[in-house]
Amino acid sequence: MKIHYIVTSLETGGAEFAIPDIVKTLEQFGHQVDVTACEPRDMGAAPHLEQAGIPYHLLDSRRRSFFLTLIRLLRLLRRNRPDIIWTSLSRATLLGQLAGALLNIPVVSWKNSASIRFTTTVGRRITRLWVADSAYVARFLREKMNIPPEKITSWPLYVAAPENHPAPDWNDGTPLHIGSTGRLHEVKNYPLLIEGLALFRARHPQWADLVHLSFAGDGPQRPELEALIRQHGLENHVSLKGFQTDVPAFLRTLQLYAQPSRYEGMCLAAHEAMNMSLPVVATPVGEMRNSVQPDQTGFLLQPDRIPETFCNTLAEIFQNPALLNDYGKAAKRYIEQHYSREAFTQRCGNIVEKLERMTNPQPSGKAPS
Repeated sequence: MKIHYIVTSLETGGAEFAIPDIVKTLEQFGHQVDVTACEPRDMGAAPHLEQAGIPYHLLDSRRRSFFLTLIRLLRLLRRNRPDIIWTSLSRATLLGQLAGALLNIPVVSWKNSASIRFTTTVGRRITRLWVADSAYVARFLREKMNIPPEKITSWPLYVAAPENHPAPDWNDGTPLHIGSTGRLHEVKNYPLLIEGLALFRARHPQWADLVHLSFAGDGPQRPELEALIRQHGLENHVSLKGFQTDVPAFLRTLQLYAQPSRYEGMCLAAHEAMNMSLPVVATPVGEMRNSVQPDQTGFLLQPDRIPETFCNTLAEIFQNPALLNDYGKAAKRYIEQHYSREAFTQRCGNIVEKLERMTNPQPSGKAPS
């Protein structure tokens, strides 16, 4: 089976970074996968594809009009007609849905967050199979988008790499290093994390110089974050480290991982931190509702009170530093139980069976084997 995998861009992001694992696993089942990005953006995901030996095609060197991009995609698909169009992220999904309808090619679409998008409202009848990146998003598709269960499957976009980094062994005599990885974008709520740190330093002056917050990533919100850091006088306590090519190396410097997002799907970054034996402080959105468990694997932020609850969480940690080690070990156990390579491959096999039925429908009156 020939699969044409279309993604909006090759920018830095969890959905883009997962492409090598997705493609390689599909190839293990004997299928050919071609990868196309509609536009480059920061190209942060490109090195991951290149290291995995996966060729890719860019439809253009920058964002063009939607209809020009659609024409170029149609030309590409006509030259090398696939059996399946598989889309990832909103713009690519809408383009893939239209191309599939025009060329009569079945469309499979990722859903990477529990958010209502144009592609899942208008295009949901075109997409033959929705692949949720987590159990939480699959439930959202059923309950909020009213998509029939038979058109939904789940393939968590995370596979745990072998990692033996120990859980934090920290005491309140040394600086607590908190970090987050991801695009500097409003959906991540990073300004509220900075405000929470400023609140903590004001309320707990005895610990004010023993905490540091780092963001590994880049994006459109950088100027706003820089201004907020200056406003609160946090130049020595907050670092914007930019895009990191070695995320595990960054995570190894932390004692606590933070993810205050407005919404998420799987949230690869938080689960990668858990795989590094880091406890997580996060909003209960996406799959983090299940994996970030209070009093076990981490701490929860109230979405409408992020600065306040982040401040309170830091105070709790300084009062009981041993929590970080206990929660970090539990976080690692959770990842090992739920996100092994074997589980990732098995879920792919289940989807492949569905794809094969889509491209090889049974004759009328016969049930699938």
